[in-house]
Amino acid sequence: MNDRKNIFSIFVVLTLLVSAAFAGGVAAVTPANAVKVARVTGATPAGETLPNPNQTHTNYQVYATDLGIMWDKGNGEIFVMFGDTYGQGWGGSGAGPRGADWRSNVLAKSTDTNLSDGLTFSTMIQDTPGHAKELLASKKINFDEETVIPTAGVTVGSRHYVHYMSVHHWGAAGTWFTNYAGIAYSDDDGQNWTKHPTARWTNDGSWSNKFQQAAFIKNGGYVYMYATPNGRFGDVYLARVQEHALLNKGDYRYWDGNGWSASESEARPVMVGAAGEISVVYNSHFKRYMITYLNEDRQAIVMRDAPTLVGPWSGEKVLASGSAYPGLYGAFIHPLSNNGTDLYFVMSQWDPYNSFLMKATLSNDSFGGNLVSEPGFETQAATPVMAPWSVEGSGGIDRNLGNARSGQDNGYVRSSSGWNALKQRVAVQPHTNYTLKGWVRTSFNNNDGYFGARVPNGGAVLGETRYYAHSNYTELTVPFNSGPNAYVELFAGMWANNGDTWVQLDDVSLTRDANLVGHAGFEPQPSSAVSSPWYLQGGGGIDRNLGFARTGANNAYVRNTSGWNAVKQEIFVEPNTSYTLTGWVRTSANNSDGFFGARLPNGGPILNEVPFDAFGNYTQLSVTFNSGSNGSVEIFAGIWAHNADTWMQMDDFRLTKQ
Repeated sequence: MNDRKNIFSIFVVLTLLVSAAFAGGVAAVTPANAVKVARVTGATPAGETLPNPNQTHTNYQVYATDLGIMWDKGNGEIFVMFGDTYGQGWGGSGAGPRGADWRSNVLAKSTDTNLSDGLTFSTMIQDTPGHAKELLASKKINFDEETVIPTAGVTVGSRHYVHYMSVHHWGAAGTWFTNYAGIAYSDDDGQNWTKHPTARWTNDGSWSNKFQQAAFIKNGGYVYMYATPNGRFGDVYLARVQEHALLNKGDYRYWDGNGWSASESEARPVMVGAAGEISVVYNSHFKRYMITYLNEDRQAIVMRDAPTLVGPWSGEKVLASGSAYPGLYGAFIHPLSNNGTDLYFVMSQWDPYNSFLMKATLSNDSFGGNLVSEPGFETQAATPVMAPWSVEGSGGIDRNLGNARSGQDNGYVRSSSGWNALKQRVAVQPHTNYTLKGWVRTSFNNNDGYFGARVPNGGAVLGETRYYAHSNYTELTVPFNSGPNAYVELFAGMWANNGDTWVQLDDVSLTRDANLVGHAGFEPQPSSAVSSPWYLQGGGGIDRNLGFARTGANNAYVRNTSGWNAVKQEIFVEPNTSYTLTGWVRTSANNSDGFFGARLPNGGPILNEVPFDAFGNYTQLSVTFNSGSNGSVEIFAGIWAHNADTWMQMDDFRLTKQ
């Protein structure tokens, strides 16, 4: 594609995890049939027939509130935390007025295990009998600290934690601006909360700090914190910290697209927004992680799913639409719906500014590892191309016109001049191989079409194929490597330079290579020092262009006269799944004590390993293992040096699911 074409390239960013370790799950999950089960908060208005088990307006002076963040607090109870709350004098629609017994947040408890008839509270935390208590105080001064809103909660042991945001002021729909985000804790079963003075993520002058709203999930001794900037239009980022260190901000590590960095500024997205009010769970029935959030651009609550904590996350699937539930936002998943096909979640609506228990049905879908949202254009809400797709030039959606390859709908572009393309934003794991596919059909006179992937904002093309006239739907395939990029743009379009020209597009897919090892051949390593996603224990480094590699220019090595010396990498895997690890090693003549295998991170048990002695030439080693109940493993290759100069070179690692 020439330079003038570059500026118009189609743009699909799919958020792939950028790590040493993505598991390539095949099964994916689709939600359907979202319905209201019951009212959770507020009074029943005239004409509404939903159950209202809590009657919060009379029992707790909660006439109106939103959110409903839920987490397992232990001992058969869950916490349900709400945002800005109003009592007597509430205006009847939306938030306010300020004088209507305004509390920035309130908290309920529930032991209800039968959600089919609603979510029943056992009580709410109260300051006086019959009055729900504000737990995290706020100044309530606009353009200073307007309010303090909870965004996530988690319990570790007997201590409860809440992630909250200090709101400086509200903006246009879907936008607000925060002073900082922080963590508060309670040691008395939620009755009183302390805002920790240093467990805070201060917003910057451009209001763009990435960790202002959050969702927590525990796994393997860590708390993982998915997060977005303030408002509803940001991407989703990831951090983690050991459970015992939740209040130690310096102990947090941030997903940098390859591994974990101590630098918050190195955080890279695990998925692309627009994302607001996120909730993350692991569903043991489908063996998939699930995230829900409001996509403000689509006016819909959407869901993605992934085989591991870091991805790759599927494209968005509509969970509940704004056309069915006007003013919807928030989709906080109930902890009891994490082991079956029924998904219960609490959703808010701006009018009547209250929360409702929702139920959707989950099922396996055919999308597998497809990272593209709306790959077949089936849930586009209008004829013009809408988020997550957009159009450059002239185009739209053929809705039930008989032009689709599958389903009812397809995208199209049509014009007599210029560049015309359908596009979508997507994100990727750096230095990773992908395959892009899509089906196109064109007018007889098309002679200048392009389908491929590139660096965003007019950057270099990573891979593309040119296509000409296709009277029938024809599949196009483009393999590419993401290079050092955390995002790519996928594009498909045509230059109309031969009269009225059109292209129809359907069934687009983007999938990641099966090898889960990041920097598998060490080619992207930036220096002679071992760097993320690899880690060095003992002595060693990277041989860069020294002629020692098995393939390419680089290889890793360890060398020492004593002790254990190894190169290792943490890789995220699917629980209870079998994997095969291979790699190539070459050693000094005196090596007699090498090991190659997989174990649990942080010195955990070995899952399987093979010993090896001296290899004068590169020799392939292979290990199979099962991940057990674990979400990540550590692969390693190393040697014990016994009082003599001993070395090992290694290259071309590969980890695949069996």
